[in-house]
Amino acid sequence: MFNRGLMLLLVLIVVGCGETANQPTTIPASATTVPATAIDPTAVPNQPTSAALTPSMVPSTPTLEATNPTTATISNPQSTEEVLAFIRQNPSNVSLVSYSTNSDGSINNADPLIEFNAQQALPLASTMKIVILASYAQAVEAGTLDPEQPISLADWEAWYWPNTDGGAHPAALKRLGIPADQRGFANDQAQTVPLKSLAQAMIFESDNAATDYLIDRLGIPALDQTIVELGMQQQTKIVPIVGLFLLVMNPDAPADATSMQTLLELDQAGIEQQALALAERYQAEPEWRKAAQDQTQLQLDLAQQSQVFAHIMPKGSASDYAKVMALVGNNQLLSPAVSQTMREFLEWPMTIPGNETMFTHFGTKGGSLPGILTEAMFIQPAQGEWADRTKVVVLFFNQLPEQAWMGLMQSFIQQQFAVQLALDPTFAESVASQLK
Repeated sequence: MFNRGLMLLLVLIVVGCGETANQPTTIPASATTVPATAIDPTAVPNQPTSAALTPSMVPSTPTLEATNPTTATISNPQSTEEVLAFIRQNPSNVSLVSYSTNSDGSINNADPLIEFNAQQALPLASTMKIVILASYAQAVEAGTLDPEQPISLADWEAWYWPNTDGGAHPAALKRLGIPADQRGFANDQAQTVPLKSLAQAMIFESDNAATDYLIDRLGIPALDQTIVELGMQQQTKIVPIVGLFLLVMNPDAPADATSMQTLLELDQAGIEQQALALAERYQAEPEWRKAAQDQTQLQLDLAQQSQVFAHIMPKGSASDYAKVMALVGNNQLLSPAVSQTMREFLEWPMTIPGNETMFTHFGTKGGSLPGILTEAMFIQPAQGEWADRTKVVVLFFNQLPEQAWMGLMQSFIQQQFAVQLALDPTFAESVASQLK
């Protein structure tokens, strides 16, 4: 059993993937994750690392009536109709962008256009890893990073914090055939993997250690420049995830209901400065790092966790991420080579049996934190009216009430909602009408 009030359940949402018994049939889950009170992630009931969406879940006939919207209060959406009702009832903490694209990545105005709080900057969780992937792809194209360079497990795992990523790192090692101990550390620290395997782990499993290694290799200035080149107007600075977690789980002074106010009073520059310093200390001081890793409890309830992470995590807008995914999906982001490198990783859902009959292309990345769920995807349907037309859907939730967040983490109905927008023209038109 578990205490939902004290858990730090940073399970993974639909776009990162992890290998568990709940292996998806279409969209696996991703997440940025923080230490849980139950240090063993398997102790958390129904903690998914991936979600399933089968063709039968995507109706070919309309399921929403724009003239008769749901009026009942929705606290735990159980259908795509209820997801829409929930969005309408909680407009200040939801952003949604969905549209068809032209071959240059611009908006195709012949199809429904949904821009609901499109410019609002919301916390991203692991969806921010799209920016890191873009910077990695730029460096590969420029020749400053070699995707085949051998990287030791010791260097990779210098960034690893056991039980803080929903099992993403152990899942990545398992996929790579690397034996590991019970905490998820590789048995042979001298073993090497190519650099591209870390990029894969960052996207496929949403491995935070791989992410932070790449942030360190690329450098903050390079990531800042990538954000500028991508034209992301609302994107805040990206810093190591372990540093952000240490703001909350500092072994010297872990946040509690009293001290959390200090975190909430930090401005953006203060958050970034302290996170960078803590990440550096995590690298430089093995004993302090071990003290951090040995923590098993966070003294904040779910609502407090949601409030803190919403404040300290990097932020961005659904509009910015839709533009990036639209350009990637049409091979127009920065250069064809950069786009192709990104698609190599983002289109991992196409390896799932059955997806090839539904989609010509499907690229996605998302994330989760307490009270936060994010999704960004590009899709080319293989069938129907929109066959071979690139669709973009970005959906961000912030400050979700406990019941809604827990429910969506278990049902992944928000993923079905997003994919249905890309596959069903009548559904998309109805949603567009009701969110005007």
